[in-house]
Amino acid sequence: MKFELLSENELETIERSSRQVLATVGIKVKNEKALRIFQEAGARVDSEMQMVWIPDALIEFALSKVSHQFIIWNRSGSEGYDLNDGKIYGHNVGGCVRIHDFQLGVSRDATQQDLILATGLIDTLENIHVCRPVVYPQEFPAEIRDIHTAACMLQYTAKPYGVSAYSLRNLDYIVRLGSLVTGSYEAFLAKPFIWGSVCPASPLNYSESTTAILMKYAEIGLPLAIAPCPVSGGTSPVSLAGTLIQQNAEFLTGLLLAQLINPGCQVKYTTRPIPMDMRTGTATFGSVEMGLMSTAIVQLAKRYGICSDVYGLGTSAFAFDPQNGFEKSLNALLPVLAGANLIAAAGLMEDALTSSYEQLVIDNAILGSIFHIMRGIKVSDETNALDLIEKVGPGGNYLLEDHTRLFARQELFTPKICYRSGNPQYIEKGFTSITDAAHEQVQIKLEQGTTRVVNETIAGSISELLREVDSMVH
Repeated sequence: MKFELLSENELETIERSSRQVLATVGIKVKNEKALRIFQEAGARVDSEMQMVWIPDALIEFALSKVSHQFIIWNRSGSEGYDLNDGKIYGHNVGGCVRIHDFQLGVSRDATQQDLILATGLIDTLENIHVCRPVVYPQEFPAEIRDIHTAACMLQYTAKPYGVSAYSLRNLDYIVRLGSLVTGSYEAFLAKPFIWGSVCPASPLNYSESTTAILMKYAEIGLPLAIAPCPVSGGTSPVSLAGTLIQQNAEFLTGLLLAQLINPGCQVKYTTRPIPMDMRTGTATFGSVEMGLMSTAIVQLAKRYGICSDVYGLGTSAFAFDPQNGFEKSLNALLPVLAGANLIAAAGLMEDALTSSYEQLVIDNAILGSIFHIMRGIKVSDETNALDLIEKVGPGGNYLLEDHTRLFARQELFTPKICYRSGNPQYIEKGFTSITDAAHEQVQIKLEQGTTRVVNETIAGSISELLREVDSMVH
């Protein structure tokens, strides 16, 4: 199944224009070490203005060196997963500050317990393959919140996940946490089960801290997600093509810097362009333009031969309502049809301010349906069933045939939480909507308990390291 939003000529125009921006407009890089690296590589640099102008030849160098794999390992190091293998993977929203309380019907500040429970829930959802910190607990001091969040994720999910470090110091602690799990720093970096994310500041600006963290990821060889987050009409042109050109220039800058430091460094195209509602100034994660731009980014990533990770399951809705459902489904399906490697944002509500246990379960079902769509229709001698059609003939039925028993589960996708006519559970249990069924699933999983995926020795070492971290802010 193949869907191309942009023609080859349109894609070429956007890609060529982003290179033109880098060569003529330039990009601000507020890091002296990075400026020297760019200059030594042949870019034009104004150190006083902290500006870099990147010639086309350097972009070609970066594209010739970047790995066409994005491999994340399981916890034991026994198996690596290439997220650029042509399959489609789901993952959750990252970085929400609130959680939706189903019983109260309102959102509240996220806590450490919410992170633990949501992470444990994600670990059981079959269509969420990799993850991000679904919420940032607000009781942790802001300057070390990323470290505490990473420590929770390490202990309550076996799935690969992405981290965003706030500083080089904090990144060092996060790497030390990973090393506690594998037994050594060398073992962790040899087969990493996390990737690092950096977000340049649109428009066309890499801060000192962001650049330093990107360079550290590249130096140690950790897989790297580069994630500009331009807001169309605010920090990028309101036109979708203009936003795509700018964000691609921002992405290519990070890609080049990573390859100059460590040729072959694995990089994931993780841009999150967000339309602005011009009436309110709100960045709207439910706008269909997000799905359109994500689809174009998939095409750009394919052009470069690198892994794409795009939004997806976005919505501006703060309730489990029709708006929530249609925004998520449309925005997820478009880039998946275009061949996205990862489709993001399961659990997202309220323009990424809020997440929800129930929304994670619902989005897991949406992803299951989308993945089933991508399987298409299998045409073979067995599925064509000509012999069976001849056997049953006019006026018969297929219900008791072996073919029906053998192929029903392969051919027909049945979401666990969706109402189907005649399904008695909704009547018997008093369900009034899909959210009631999702809430029941959440309760069952939470009642089963959330257990650590590390042993007591490792958990104790993590606690000891966190005491050291906490001492820095007291």
